[in-house]
Amino acid sequence: MITLRVATKHDLDALQHIEKTCFTTDRLSKSRFKFYSEAQHAELIVAERALNTVPVELNATQPAPLQGETGMQVVGYGLLLLRRGTQLTRLYSIAVLPDARGLGVAEKLINSLGERALLRGKRFMRLEVAVSNIGAIALYNKLGFSQFGMYSDYYDDHTDALRMQKVLVPSKSLNAEAYPWYQQTTDFTCGPSALMMAMRALDSRYEMSQEKELSLWRTATTIFMMSGHGGCHPVGLALAAVNEGYSAKVIINQDVPLFVDGVRDPEKKAIVESVESQFILEARRKGISVDITDWHIEVIDQTLKAGGAVLCLISTYAFDKKKVPHWVAITGCDPHCYYLHDPDASDGQPVEYQHIPVAREDFMRLASYGTRKVRTLVLLKKSRG
Repeated sequence: MITLRVATKHDLDALQHIEKTCFTTDRLSKSRFKFYSEAQHAELIVAERALNTVPVELNATQPAPLQGETGMQVVGYGLLLLRRGTQLTRLYSIAVLPDARGLGVAEKLINSLGERALLRGKRFMRLEVAVSNIGAIALYNKLGFSQFGMYSDYYDDHTDALRMQKVLVPSKSLNAEAYPWYQQTTDFTCGPSALMMAMRALDSRYEMSQEKELSLWRTATTIFMMSGHGGCHPVGLALAAVNEGYSAKVIINQDVPLFVDGVRDPEKKAIVESVESQFILEARRKGISVDITDWHIEVIDQTLKAGGAVLCLISTYAFDKKKVPHWVAITGCDPHCYYLHDPDASDGQPVEYQHIPVAREDFMRLASYGTRKVRTLVLLKKSRG
């Protein structure tokens, strides 16, 4: 009989044995297993069976089965990572010893992790699987996962990976492949990177490149922000989009200046205020609508439904506990969530930063920056010209 429980430090040897038996590359170390067994953002569970159910060894040179914390044999494990501030989880790793396969262990592990994800308020489970792993792909399909993309050269042996997702509660399907993703190449170009994704989504002929990323930043930057390079102003991004041949509209919940609170140097603060004033004047000359109003999420729904694109300024606090303004592209929505493309994947795999689901009830809190609670959108559409 197979039973499941939460992994502990007493399972580390057994987990390492499973890892070495099941994988030849991309193995988790014992120290990583220890880290995940204690991490708040992870769910690590093991499957075990009574030792008297273990088949008699035919080869005397094979090692005896390793015991877990309870004196039973640990025959498999599942590791789920939970992304802070979103509805997303990732089935990071799952493995079952060869002599325990065919007993439904993997299915039990995945279903249990899904239940644990729901208990923690998460509605989506994603995973990557080697394109050559036909058995695993068949199991994931059986359990309700569906492919939403491909990741080339993903594993150490250069194998490609399928990207799959399961919705843990009923939700409208996500057309994930329709929206391009771009990784920002500097610490300060999230704005132009998000803008390029949105413009490419509206016109597949638009080319995304570092040259274009930096050119857009030069147009949209406030020059200074806090202690580093200037961040991109919503009106500046709208001007950059119009220069590229798109139509743009800006909605801000309060009047400018927006980003002077974090600029302590009086001279720098004056420059930021001057740049913002110039943005407003230029926007008026080019006919860009800048609405100063306390917007609601319905405007996002309406824009996406009409075939437009949306950029949103968020605070990264919900993701990493850092109060940093950050631009993202909203790739879609359904009755439960908004989906975000985050261009900054410097701390993880790019697949974790694409179509990030954020619950509707959490979105307005995420889309609010600073003590003044600045909330702003840039709405884009193809130019009629």
